[in-house]
Amino acid sequence: MEGPRLPPSATFHESHDDKPDDPPPTWHRPTSSLSSLPSQDPPPQHWRNHSLNLSPILDTPSRSLPPQDSIPELETYVVQVPRDQIYWTPPPEHAKYVEKRRNNPETNKKNGRSKRIMWFFIILIVFGFILGAITLILHLVFSPALPIFSVERLNVKPSSFEVTLRAENPTSNMGVNYMMKRNGVVTLTYKNKSLGRGKFPKMFQAASGSDKVNVKLDGSTKNVVMPPRGSKQPVSLVLKMELKADYEAGPVKKNKEVVVTCDVKVKGLLDSKKVEVVSENCESEFKN
Repeated sequence: MEGPRLPPSATFHESHDDKPDDPPPTWHRPTSSLSSLPSQDPPPQHWRNHSLNLSPILDTPSRSLPPQDSIPELETYVVQVPRDQIYWTPPPEHAKYVEKRRNNPETNKKNGRSKRIMWFFIILIVFGFILGAITLILHLVFSPALPIFSVERLNVKPSSFEVTLRAENPTSNMGVNYMMKRNGVVTLTYKNKSLGRGKFPKMFQAASGSDKVNVKLDGSTKNVVMPPRGSKQPVSLVLKMELKADYEAGPVKKNKEVVVTCDVKVKGLLDSKKVEVVSENCESEFKN
């Protein structure tokens, strides 16, 4: 009759070739299966009778095996941190500074008020600097030039003089309005004695413009000693005008006061039909 079946790991074949001195075979359990082994109980009696010397292993108490829960499971975690984020702990000095500011609210208010005043003055200075730069640029770009006057003709009438002038505006980017200055007057004199007085008419002149203007002066030569009629000697006269010139170019406006002085030499002043302008020279200057 066949005996009970042995486990595969404990089976062996007896042979006459076995030597009595050979050490008995030993049953080894793989270490990788420790976590899945059931609780160890002694093998049945019929296994003991038909097995080799397994008592050293089977007699080992179950408490010598490591419990299942004592074997840690190793897990790997990957933490990704952006390169631009740096986590650091501020030094203790910062905490003292924050605590000091927290305990002194009045000081914080004063510091905040001082900073606001400081920023106000900084903004005011920057604004003034920008305004000054704009004013300087406008002054350099829109700079009025002195007007140019010349005497072309002089007519003598019984009670008045009529002077024909040519006015030129050399300013290339600004027009000009001419008018009489308050309490201003146009005078014609001979040896510091007045021959006539009058007003300069209002006139607008475009940039780089050139126009003729007639100025009427009330007066005569009766109260002035003049060279005799028919004399070929030139008579020196002085024409003086005090004008107000308002230059403008869009929103840019500049007001100037101009004084024009003309030295004129004429022949035949007493003969109204033959008055000849021998020479003339007009100079202009700004008073402001």
